[in-house]
Amino acid sequence: MVLFAPLYKIYPGAETLLVSQAVIVALGAWAVFLISEKILKKKWLSLIFAVFYLLYFPVARANLFDFHAVTLATTFFLFALYFNLQKKNLWYFVFLLLALLTKEHVGLIVAFLGLYVFFIRKDRKIGTLTFFLGLVFFIATVYFIIPFFRQESHFALRYFQNFGDSPTTVILNLFRHPLFTVKYFFMKDVYSYVLRLMLPMFYSVFSPLAFLIALPELAINIFSLNNNMRSIFFHYNAIIVPFVFYSSILGFKYLDGKLKNKIIKKTILSVFIIFNLISAYYYSPLPFKFLKDPMILRKQTSLKLKTVENWEEKLKDPAIKVATTPILAPYFTERTYYYNFLFDPAYASMGFTDEDIIASKQDVYKMADYVIIDRAEIGDIGKGTLAVKFYTNFTSDKKYKMIFSDDQGAESIEVYKKI
Repeated sequence: MVLFAPLYKIYPGAETLLVSQAVIVALGAWAVFLISEKILKKKWLSLIFAVFYLLYFPVARANLFDFHAVTLATTFFLFALYFNLQKKNLWYFVFLLLALLTKEHVGLIVAFLGLYVFFIRKDRKIGTLTFFLGLVFFIATVYFIIPFFRQESHFALRYFQNFGDSPTTVILNLFRHPLFTVKYFFMKDVYSYVLRLMLPMFYSVFSPLAFLIALPELAINIFSLNNNMRSIFFHYNAIIVPFVFYSSILGFKYLDGKLKNKIIKKTILSVFIIFNLISAYYYSPLPFKFLKDPMILRKQTSLKLKTVENWEEKLKDPAIKVATTPILAPYFTERTYYYNFLFDPAYASMGFTDEDIIASKQDVYKMADYVIIDRAEIGDIGKGTLAVKFYTNFTSDKKYKMIFSDDQGAESIEVYKKI
């Protein structure tokens, strides 16, 4: 994040992160074009792969889901792969280091890339250096740095509690209990997730070893109790995407070399194009109404917007501790203390009861001096949803008193102050 500090100096706002992320992610299309041109020697075909990168729903969805450093790893890995093909080792390692800085477990992917470079690319020296760079980084961050600063193990270990309570036991139990491990692949959300991810880029099955570089990340998503990690809406596929495209390009080259019939080649390419267009139609969030689920900006009413902006001004002192419902977060997160009101819906899929979630998450908002709630995010009060239970539990808390409401019923903005 420190690399963004100079940009923040020029424009200190969340837009700096969001625009920077969009630009960096988009540059991945250039890397895809360069990789394809290097391998396939055809500009028009390289352009097709580059365009489908921009239309590929995991790329667009990750970019839309706030700012996450790991989303940048898509482009960093693509350029690392390109420079490896070019045998420009300095730039190869520069982009690998950038990718490593985006998330702690990226080291596993880098280690697998090292194995690929060693055994498949036959570059023993670079493969060995890559493998140990990734392995050392993973061990250092997951086993030492994070536990030292958290004073406890990695928070995400609870996503894998079915396999153990430490990174080592989780990894070992995947192999110790093969039947238990294999059954995950027959779960509906798992195979539908993999199919949805791979079908548009089906050429990758003809170069499976290149795709398997992403195996650690794919395994993390598949075995996690957090089903958000198998969703199309978030950033959890950012590390998988580079190797989907790399293996697809290599797979195209392999198949093109094996097939002699031009009609069959053109037919398969046409199917590839159709599958990508269908995938874009169903899953792309581009703001075009002819798509199945376009991301159309939902405008707030002028009254609601004015209310929120007024409270943003009233609570502008950064020392004031504020909690809000998620949609209101962008107005209040640029301060010293901010807390989330509500919870991650994925907790329900991890075996937590409603009472568990309320008990654990209420400690978060209770650190706030003010709590601002958009009632639209709570839903119908007459229904017994978890959000409603969370809200009613809060409103019965005698430590907070409502000091403002714009009286818009189910669309109200409510402000509570700690007594």
